Amino acid sequence: MSSLPVPDLLLRPSAAPSTRILFIARHAPSEPIYECRSYPGDGGYPAYYHRVWEGLNELGYRVVTASDCLAVYKAPGNVDLVFSLYNRIPINNPEIFLASTCEFLRMPCVGSRPNTRALAEDKWFSKLAARAMGLPVAEGAGYDSASALASPAAFAGPYFIKNRFGAASEGISADSIQDDWAGAARVAHGLLERGMSVLIESYAPGIDITVPVLGGEQPIILGVVNPGSNQEGGIITEDLKRNDPMGYEMFDAGPAEAGLRSDVAALWTMAGPMDYFRLDYRFDPHTGRRVFLEFNICCHIGRSGAICLAASRWGLNQLDVLGHVIEYSLRRQSTIREICRWAP
Repeated sequence: MSSLPVPDLLLRPSAAPSTRILFIARHAPSEPIYECRSYPGDGGYPAYYHRVWEGLNELGYRVVTASDCLAVYKAPGNVDLVFSLYNRIPINNPEIFLASTCEFLRMPCVGSRPNTRALAEDKWFSKLAARAMGLPVAEGAGYDSASALASPAAFAGPYFIKNRFGAASEGISADSIQDDWAGAARVAHGLLERGMSVLIESYAPGIDITVPVLGGEQPIILGVVNPGSNQEGGIITEDLKRNDPMGYEMFDAGPAEAGLRSDVAALWTMAGPMDYFRLDYRFDPHTGRRVFLEFNICCHIGRSGAICLAASRWGLNQLDVLGHVIEYSLRRQSTIREICRWAP
Protein backbone atom coordinates (compact mmCIF):
# COMPACT_ATOMS: atom_id res chain seq x y z
CA MET A 1 0.00 0.00 0.00
CA SER A 2 1.20 3.48 -0.89
CA SER A 3 2.98 5.64 1.68
CA LEU A 4 1.58 8.82 0.09
CA PRO A 5 -0.98 10.84 2.09
CA VAL A 6 -4.56 9.84 1.30
CA PRO A 7 -5.50 13.16 -0.40
CA ASP A 8 -2.66 12.65 -2.90
CA LEU A 9 -4.10 9.28 -3.92
CA LEU A 10 -7.64 10.39 -4.67
CA LEU A 11 -8.97 10.83 -8.20
CA ARG A 12 -10.88 14.01 -8.96
CA PRO A 13 -13.59 14.65 -11.56
CA SER A 14 -12.89 17.27 -14.19
CA ALA A 15 -14.35 20.74 -13.81
CA ALA A 16 -17.19 19.82 -16.17
CA PRO A 17 -17.53 16.03 -16.25
CA SER A 18 -19.64 14.58 -19.05
CA THR A 19 -20.37 11.35 -17.18
CA ARG A 20 -24.04 10.34 -17.12
CA ILE A 21 -25.01 8.49 -13.93
CA LEU A 22 -28.11 6.47 -13.16
CA PHE A 23 -28.55 6.72 -9.39
CA ILE A 24 -30.84 3.96 -8.09
CA ALA A 25 -32.04 3.82 -4.50
CA ARG A 26 -35.17 2.92 -2.66
CA HIS A 27 -37.05 6.24 -2.24
CA ALA A 28 -34.49 8.13 -4.35
CA PRO A 29 -35.44 11.75 -5.12
CA SER A 30 -37.42 11.86 -8.34
CA GLU A 31 -38.04 14.35 -11.12
CA PRO A 32 -39.14 16.99 -11.68
CA ILE A 33 -38.50 18.61 -8.26
CA TYR A 34 -36.25 16.00 -6.61
CA GLU A 35 -37.53 16.61 -3.10
CA CYS A 36 -36.31 14.53 -0.19
CA ARG A 37 -38.93 11.82 0.06
CA SER A 38 -40.68 10.86 3.29
CA TYR A 39 -41.07 7.21 4.12
CA PRO A 40 -41.95 6.39 7.76
CA GLY A 41 -40.17 3.35 9.14
CA ASP A 42 -37.13 3.63 6.88
CA GLY A 43 -34.90 5.52 9.29
CA GLY A 44 -32.90 8.28 7.69
CA TYR A 45 -32.39 6.50 4.38
CA PRO A 46 -34.48 8.80 2.13
CA ALA A 47 -32.54 11.83 3.44
CA TYR A 48 -29.28 9.92 2.92
CA TYR A 49 -30.17 9.14 -0.69
CA HIS A 50 -31.10 12.78 -1.27
CA ARG A 51 -27.74 14.01 0.07
CA VAL A 52 -25.82 11.57 -2.15
CA TRP A 53 -27.86 12.75 -5.16
CA GLU A 54 -27.07 16.37 -4.22
CA GLY A 55 -23.38 15.54 -3.97
CA LEU A 56 -23.23 13.87 -7.37
CA ASN A 57 -24.93 16.89 -8.93
CA GLU A 58 -22.66 19.32 -7.11
CA LEU A 59 -19.66 17.49 -8.59
CA GLY A 60 -21.10 18.23 -12.02
CA TYR A 61 -22.21 14.77 -13.07
CA ARG A 62 -25.36 14.41 -15.16
CA VAL A 63 -27.58 12.40 -12.84
CA VAL A 64 -30.90 10.68 -13.44
CA THR A 65 -32.61 8.83 -10.61
CA ALA A 66 -34.83 5.81 -10.17
CA SER A 67 -36.55 4.10 -7.25
CA ASP A 68 -37.33 1.04 -9.35
CA CYS A 69 -34.39 -1.34 -9.76
CA LEU A 70 -35.77 -2.45 -13.15
CA ALA A 71 -34.97 1.02 -14.50
CA VAL A 72 -31.48 -0.30 -15.23
CA TYR A 73 -32.85 -2.09 -18.28
CA LYS A 74 -33.40 1.32 -19.91
CA ALA A 75 -29.87 2.47 -19.09
CA PRO A 76 -27.72 1.04 -21.92
CA GLY A 77 -26.83 3.82 -24.32
CA ASN A 78 -28.35 6.46 -22.04
CA VAL A 79 -25.93 6.50 -19.09
CA ASP A 80 -22.25 5.79 -18.52
CA LEU A 81 -22.38 4.39 -14.99
CA VAL A 82 -24.95 2.88 -12.63
CA PHE A 83 -24.62 3.87 -8.97
CA SER A 84 -26.96 1.68 -6.95
CA LEU A 85 -27.68 1.91 -3.24
CA TYR A 86 -30.70 -0.37 -3.69
CA ASN A 87 -29.94 -3.32 -1.44
CA ARG A 88 -33.28 -4.32 0.06
CA ILE A 89 -35.31 -5.81 -2.78
CA PRO A 90 -37.67 -8.51 -1.40
CA ILE A 91 -35.68 -11.36 -2.98
CA ASN A 92 -32.84 -13.54 -1.76
CA ASN A 93 -29.43 -11.84 -1.98
CA PRO A 94 -30.84 -8.56 -3.38
CA GLU A 95 -27.46 -6.77 -3.33
CA ILE A 96 -26.25 -8.97 -6.17
CA PHE A 97 -29.18 -8.34 -8.51
CA LEU A 98 -28.13 -4.99 -9.95
CA ALA A 99 -24.44 -5.88 -10.18
CA SER A 100 -25.34 -9.03 -12.12
CA THR A 101 -27.90 -7.24 -14.28
CA CYS A 102 -25.38 -4.56 -15.20
CA GLU A 103 -22.89 -7.26 -16.13
CA PHE A 104 -25.58 -8.81 -18.33
CA LEU A 105 -26.26 -5.44 -19.97
CA ARG A 106 -22.54 -4.58 -20.25
CA MET A 107 -23.14 -1.50 -18.09
CA PRO A 108 -20.44 -0.24 -15.69
CA CYS A 109 -21.74 -0.36 -12.11
CA VAL A 110 -20.26 1.07 -8.92
CA GLY A 111 -19.07 -1.56 -6.44
CA SER A 112 -17.34 -4.66 -7.77
CA ARG A 113 -17.80 -7.56 -10.14
CA PRO A 114 -20.90 -9.67 -9.28
CA ASN A 115 -18.90 -12.68 -8.08
CA THR A 116 -17.08 -10.53 -5.53
CA ARG A 117 -20.33 -8.91 -4.47
CA ALA A 118 -21.87 -12.35 -3.98
CA LEU A 119 -18.95 -13.42 -1.82
CA ALA A 120 -19.27 -10.33 0.36
CA GLU A 121 -23.01 -10.74 0.84
CA ASP A 122 -22.65 -14.32 2.10
CA LYS A 123 -21.23 -13.76 5.56
CA TRP A 124 -20.29 -17.43 5.92
CA PHE A 125 -18.59 -17.91 2.56
CA SER A 126 -16.72 -14.63 3.00
CA LYS A 127 -15.40 -15.78 6.39
CA LEU A 128 -14.21 -19.07 4.92
CA ALA A 129 -12.46 -17.20 2.11
CA ALA A 130 -10.95 -14.72 4.59
CA ARG A 131 -9.69 -17.55 6.76
CA ALA A 132 -8.00 -19.10 3.72
CA MET A 133 -6.19 -15.76 3.24
CA GLY A 134 -4.98 -15.75 6.85
CA LEU A 135 -7.49 -13.37 8.43
CA PRO A 136 -8.58 -14.22 12.01
CA VAL A 137 -12.14 -15.56 11.92
CA ALA A 138 -14.42 -16.96 14.65
CA GLU A 139 -15.80 -20.47 14.47
CA GLY A 140 -19.21 -20.61 12.84
CA ALA A 141 -21.88 -22.74 11.21
CA GLY A 142 -24.77 -22.06 8.85
CA TYR A 143 -28.36 -23.26 9.41
CA ASP A 144 -31.21 -23.28 6.88
CA SER A 145 -33.85 -25.34 8.69
CA ALA A 146 -35.29 -25.87 12.16
CA SER A 147 -34.42 -29.57 12.03
CA ALA A 148 -30.74 -28.76 11.54
CA LEU A 149 -30.74 -26.86 14.84
CA ALA A 150 -31.28 -30.16 16.67
CA SER A 151 -27.55 -30.77 16.17
CA PRO A 152 -25.49 -28.30 18.23
CA ALA A 153 -22.55 -26.55 16.64
CA ALA A 154 -19.16 -28.20 17.00
CA PHE A 155 -17.86 -25.31 19.13
CA ALA A 156 -18.82 -24.15 22.61
CA GLY A 157 -20.73 -21.02 23.57
CA PRO A 158 -21.30 -18.22 24.16
CA TYR A 159 -22.83 -17.85 20.70
CA PHE A 160 -23.76 -15.00 18.40
CA ILE A 161 -26.74 -15.51 16.09
CA LYS A 162 -27.23 -13.44 12.94
CA ASN A 163 -28.74 -13.38 9.47
CA ARG A 164 -26.31 -15.09 7.09
CA PHE A 165 -27.27 -12.57 4.39
CA GLY A 166 -28.92 -9.17 4.47
CA ALA A 167 -27.99 -5.53 5.05
CA ALA A 168 -28.31 -3.00 7.86
CA SER A 169 -27.71 -5.61 10.61
CA GLU A 170 -31.11 -7.10 9.80
CA GLY A 171 -31.98 -9.79 12.35
CA ILE A 172 -29.46 -8.73 15.01
CA SER A 173 -30.97 -7.86 18.39
CA ALA A 174 -30.04 -7.87 22.07
CA ASP A 175 -30.98 -11.58 22.04
CA SER A 176 -28.30 -12.37 19.48
CA ILE A 177 -25.81 -13.15 22.28
CA GLN A 178 -26.65 -16.49 23.93
CA ASP A 179 -24.68 -18.45 26.52
CA ASP A 180 -25.90 -21.93 25.59
CA TRP A 181 -27.16 -23.89 22.60
CA ALA A 182 -30.77 -23.93 23.76
CA GLY A 183 -30.84 -20.14 23.66
CA ALA A 184 -28.95 -19.99 20.38
CA ALA A 185 -31.37 -22.46 18.74
CA ARG A 186 -34.37 -20.48 20.01
CA VAL A 187 -33.11 -17.20 18.52
CA ALA A 188 -32.05 -18.92 15.30
CA HIS A 189 -35.48 -20.48 14.95
CA GLY A 190 -37.04 -17.01 15.17
CA LEU A 191 -34.85 -15.79 12.31
CA LEU A 192 -35.72 -18.84 10.23
CA GLU A 193 -39.40 -18.03 10.73
CA ARG A 194 -38.66 -14.58 9.29
CA GLY A 195 -37.37 -16.27 6.15
CA MET A 196 -33.68 -15.79 6.89
CA SER A 197 -30.76 -18.17 6.62
CA VAL A 198 -28.87 -18.23 9.91
CA LEU A 199 -25.22 -18.01 10.86
CA ILE A 200 -24.23 -19.00 14.40
CA GLU A 201 -20.76 -17.98 15.51
CA SER A 202 -18.55 -18.19 18.53
CA TYR A 203 -19.15 -14.87 20.31
CA ALA A 204 -16.08 -12.59 20.34
CA PRO A 205 -15.90 -10.21 23.33
CA GLY A 206 -14.91 -6.59 22.82
CA ILE A 207 -16.27 -3.83 20.62
CA ASP A 208 -17.15 -3.41 16.95
CA ILE A 209 -14.66 -1.58 14.75
CA THR A 210 -14.65 -0.99 11.01
CA VAL A 211 -11.93 -0.12 8.51
CA PRO A 212 -13.20 2.03 5.58
CA VAL A 213 -11.25 1.60 2.34
CA LEU A 214 -11.37 3.21 -1.10
CA GLY A 215 -10.27 1.48 -4.29
CA GLY A 216 -7.11 2.47 -6.12
CA GLU A 217 -4.00 1.02 -7.68
CA GLN A 218 -3.56 -0.18 -4.11
CA PRO A 219 -6.37 -0.04 -1.52
CA ILE A 220 -6.60 3.33 0.22
CA ILE A 221 -7.17 2.84 3.97
CA LEU A 222 -8.94 5.83 5.51
CA GLY A 223 -8.62 4.83 9.17
CA VAL A 224 -10.31 2.82 11.91
CA VAL A 225 -13.77 3.71 13.22
CA ASN A 226 -15.82 2.57 16.20
CA PRO A 227 -19.63 2.52 15.67
CA GLY A 228 -21.42 3.69 18.79
CA SER A 229 -23.54 1.18 20.73
CA ASN A 230 -25.47 1.16 23.99
CA GLN A 231 -26.15 -2.59 23.76
CA GLU A 232 -24.64 -5.39 25.81
CA GLY A 233 -21.30 -6.37 24.34
CA GLY A 234 -21.21 -3.19 22.26
CA ILE A 235 -23.00 -4.97 19.40
CA ILE A 236 -24.71 -3.13 16.54
CA THR A 237 -28.35 -4.17 16.44
CA GLU A 238 -30.86 -3.74 13.64
CA ASP A 239 -32.52 -0.74 15.24
CA LEU A 240 -29.19 0.98 15.89
CA LYS A 241 -28.08 0.49 12.28
CA ARG A 242 -31.43 1.62 10.89
CA ASN A 243 -31.73 4.80 12.98
CA ASP A 244 -28.05 5.44 13.85
CA PRO A 245 -28.64 7.35 17.13
CA MET A 246 -25.14 6.65 18.51
CA GLY A 247 -22.99 7.79 15.60
CA TYR A 248 -19.33 6.91 14.99
CA GLU A 249 -15.96 7.98 16.33
CA MET A 250 -12.39 7.46 15.23
CA PHE A 251 -10.57 4.64 17.00
CA ASP A 252 -6.89 4.21 17.82
CA ALA A 253 -6.13 0.53 17.28
CA GLY A 254 -2.52 0.97 18.46
CA PRO A 255 -0.22 -1.93 17.58
CA ALA A 256 -3.21 -3.84 16.15
CA GLU A 257 -3.35 -1.44 13.19
CA ALA A 258 -0.54 -3.33 11.47
CA GLY A 259 -2.68 -6.48 11.47
CA LEU A 260 -5.66 -4.55 10.09
CA ARG A 261 -3.56 -3.21 7.24
CA SER A 262 -2.29 -6.69 6.51
CA ASP A 263 -5.89 -7.93 6.37
CA VAL A 264 -6.85 -5.20 3.89
CA ALA A 265 -3.95 -6.16 1.64
CA ALA A 266 -4.88 -9.86 1.81
CA LEU A 267 -8.57 -9.19 1.11
CA TRP A 268 -7.69 -6.95 -1.82
CA THR A 269 -5.46 -9.65 -3.27
CA MET A 270 -8.35 -12.11 -3.06
CA ALA A 271 -11.39 -9.96 -3.89
CA GLY A 272 -10.19 -6.69 -5.43
CA PRO A 273 -10.69 -4.44 -7.19
CA MET A 274 -13.57 -2.80 -5.36
CA ASP A 275 -14.64 0.84 -5.56
CA TYR A 276 -15.28 1.35 -1.84
CA PHE A 277 -15.82 -1.03 1.07
CA ARG A 278 -15.39 -1.68 4.79
CA LEU A 279 -13.90 -4.50 6.81
CA ASP A 280 -15.87 -5.09 10.01
CA TYR A 281 -14.38 -6.67 13.13
CA ARG A 282 -14.87 -7.49 16.77
CA PHE A 283 -11.87 -6.09 18.65
CA ASP A 284 -10.82 -6.63 22.26
CA PRO A 285 -9.01 -3.46 23.45
CA HIS A 286 -7.58 -5.34 26.43
CA THR A 287 -5.86 -8.09 24.46
CA GLY A 288 -5.57 -6.54 20.99
CA ARG A 289 -7.34 -9.57 19.51
CA ARG A 290 -9.23 -8.88 16.30
CA VAL A 291 -11.87 -11.14 14.77
CA PHE A 292 -12.95 -10.48 11.18
CA LEU A 293 -16.73 -10.39 10.72
CA GLU A 294 -17.44 -9.40 7.11
CA PHE A 295 -16.63 -6.97 4.34
CA ASN A 296 -19.24 -4.63 2.93
CA ILE A 297 -19.23 -3.30 -0.63
CA CYS A 298 -21.24 -0.16 -1.46
CA CYS A 299 -21.69 0.42 2.25
CA HIS A 300 -23.05 3.62 3.80
CA ILE A 301 -21.32 6.59 2.19
CA GLY A 302 -23.27 9.33 3.96
CA ARG A 303 -21.68 12.34 5.61
CA SER A 304 -22.29 10.96 9.12
CA GLY A 305 -21.08 7.42 8.36
CA ALA A 306 -17.78 5.66 8.91
CA ILE A 307 -16.30 6.32 5.47
CA CYS A 308 -16.80 10.08 5.50
CA LEU A 309 -15.78 10.38 9.15
CA ALA A 310 -12.52 8.56 8.43
CA ALA A 311 -12.00 10.69 5.31
CA SER A 312 -12.47 13.87 7.33
CA ARG A 313 -9.32 13.19 9.34
CA TRP A 314 -7.46 13.73 6.06
CA GLY A 315 -9.30 17.00 5.38
CA LEU A 316 -11.64 15.31 2.91
CA ASN A 317 -15.43 15.54 2.70
CA GLN A 318 -18.23 13.53 1.12
CA LEU A 319 -17.76 15.22 -2.25
CA ASP A 320 -14.09 14.18 -2.31
CA VAL A 321 -15.08 10.59 -1.53
CA LEU A 322 -17.90 10.48 -4.07
CA GLY A 323 -15.74 12.00 -6.78
CA HIS A 324 -12.99 9.44 -6.24
CA VAL A 325 -15.43 6.52 -6.14
CA ILE A 326 -17.05 7.55 -9.44
CA GLU A 327 -13.76 8.26 -11.22
CA TYR A 328 -12.10 5.08 -9.98
CA SER A 329 -15.15 2.99 -10.89
CA LEU A 330 -15.14 4.43 -14.41
CA ARG A 331 -11.42 3.78 -14.76
CA ARG A 332 -11.76 0.23 -13.40
CA GLN A 333 -14.44 -0.60 -15.96
CA SER A 334 -13.18 1.46 -18.91
CA THR A 335 -13.02 -1.52 -21.26
CA ILE A 336 -16.21 -3.33 -20.23
CA ARG A 337 -18.20 -2.35 -23.34
CA GLU A 338 -15.36 -3.16 -25.75
CA ILE A 339 -14.47 -6.55 -24.30
CA CYS A 340 -17.86 -7.87 -23.15
CA ARG A 341 -19.81 -8.07 -26.38
CA TRP A 342 -22.88 -10.13 -27.15
CA ALA A 343 -22.69 -13.20 -29.36
CA PRO A 344 -26.11 -13.32 -31.10
